[in-house]
Amino acid sequence: MTEKNSKDEIDILSLFSKLSKKTNSLLVLIINTFISILNLILSLLNMVKKNYLVLLICTMIGALTGYFYEKNLYVPQYQTTLTLSPNFGSTYHLYENIKFYQSLISQKDFEKLNVYLNIDSTELKSILSISIKPYKNESLNLKNFKKLLNTADSVTALTLSYDKFVDKIPFESYSLHVLTLKTTKSEIPSQLEESIVESLENNKYYLNVKNTYLENLEIKKKYIGLELQKIDTFLFAKNKPFNDKNLGTTILFEKSQYQNIQLELFDKYTSLRNELIEINYQFKNKQNVINTIDSFEVLGELNNKRRFKLYGALILFSISLFLITINAIFKSIPDSFKLKKLDLSSY
Repeated sequence: MTEKNSKDEIDILSLFSKLSKKTNSLLVLIINTFISILNLILSLLNMVKKNYLVLLICTMIGALTGYFYEKNLYVPQYQTTLTLSPNFGSTYHLYENIKFYQSLISQKDFEKLNVYLNIDSTELKSILSISIKPYKNESLNLKNFKKLLNTADSVTALTLSYDKFVDKIPFESYSLHVLTLKTTKSEIPSQLEESIVESLENNKYYLNVKNTYLENLEIKKKYIGLELQKIDTFLFAKNKPFNDKNLGTTILFEKSQYQNIQLELFDKYTSLRNELIEINYQFKNKQNVINTIDSFEVLGELNNKRRFKLYGALILFSISLFLITINAIFKSIPDSFKLKKLDLSSY
């Protein structure tokens, strides 16, 4: 037993000895790597110190080049957005219009674009691009996914995945859409927003749909108003017999029956009031084929920041330092330096 214990102790000690050697070698390797990197940095700093005048001149030339480019060749980009809420199924038409405008901008056919937008061609030439996309957030995505689950049967609903559904939600499912405009001038054409909106507002099909919808709302509102008037008269009759002059009828109720009917009519009254509130909201929301939620700004926001002086200085400084380093490496190679051939006989 003692011999076995001693052997186990020797094995454990040898194992710890090997682990300590491996740890020490790894630690030495890390320290040496760090020292090598530090030496490289010190060498570069020493090289910069020796050639600071050349590097300073190159840096100044780079900054001046960046300044010249910024003042003479640089084309700034300004961006602004317009948020719209289309009604009566006009979302698809709006997207097609924007795609058409963008195609004309890409072709630089500003004369034809002038016909559709009624804006001077000189102002249209400043437009770089125009695009549109739906306004999305997690709440809206979940709301649309819930609608899909409500329409699907129980078997299909089990196979639906929210993660896969999010990327496939059609753009017309969203109520708000953000139009992004990029220009080379900070002043945004004042008539652009009006022209985009009027292209849908003046569409005969959507006008007919809107007018029909508003007429139906008006009829529904009058009907609910009459219903509310009758219920209101009966609710505040205070146990008096129900008497409708228009129908020529008089109905007598017991006290318990009258109370039950009052409760039912009060629920009906509340429901009709809520429906009337919704109708009034729809009247406001559906007055236009397309509602403007947020207009274009008068002055666009600078999209690409100008740092060409800094970029020019850094680029030329880096190139100069690289060339100086290469030159120093070549100078350090002796003239008689040659690579030795391998001796094949030793293999």
